[in-house]
Amino acid sequence: MAEKGKNVHEGHRKRMREQFLELGLESFNEHQILEFALFYGIPRNNTNVIAHALLNEFGGRLCDVIEAPRRRLMNIRGISENSATYIMFLREFSSYYIKNRQLDPDEQFTDEIKDVCAYFEALFAGVEREEVHAAAITPKYRLLCERKLAEGDITSVGFPRRKLMDFVSECGCDKVIIAHNHPHGFAVASKDDFYVTRELVHDFRKFDIEIADHIIVSEGGSQSMRTSHYAGSIWTEEL
Repeated sequence: MAEKGKNVHEGHRKRMREQFLELGLESFNEHQILEFALFYGIPRNNTNVIAHALLNEFGGRLCDVIEAPRRRLMNIRGISENSATYIMFLREFSSYYIKNRQLDPDEQFTDEIKDVCAYFEALFAGVEREEVHAAAITPKYRLLCERKLAEGDITSVGFPRRKLMDFVSECGCDKVIIAHNHPHGFAVASKDDFYVTRELVHDFRKFDIEIADHIIVSEGGSQSMRTSHYAGSIWTEEL
């Protein structure tokens, strides 16, 4: 019989910690990665069983578990309110780390579009609703500030012109990149995206403010409208 108060899974957890420290996360399969992560949010229960239940419920992929809604997580036996919050924290922490890593003060943005796209891909990671963000930049593409301007539903979001103008004014910049996500679609601009972007580029140009690009982000990647064959003409049109 186990001693009262003793964690009967401690030996297994110790072996997994040693494996991680010696061989790294690549030595684990996806189930073991989730099991290991849950050690620190569920200190006493069998996270092996819970990890299997989570993966079975949410499609078998770790990313789908991490991005699952909090209420659905709590439907799984062994997932309490605290542990569901911990899983949400893992998602937010991962996104914050990637974004923060992109914002190295000595590098930040470069004028290479792939770096700008990578930043917004990190920013929208795990976001289930459409959002509009803006990033104020210097002429050499150094990031000055970034802000979420609007949040919609899972399929649409409005572009708040007034908030965008206020953002540009507060940051004291004359060059800005806008971005929004298609969480359940593709990184391709819709007809509405095209017309809204065209209006913003032309309208803000009247105030000597450059909308440098519009980035569309989806789960599968991102697209710069300025460098795309179907929307790039927006930036070469005359007023």
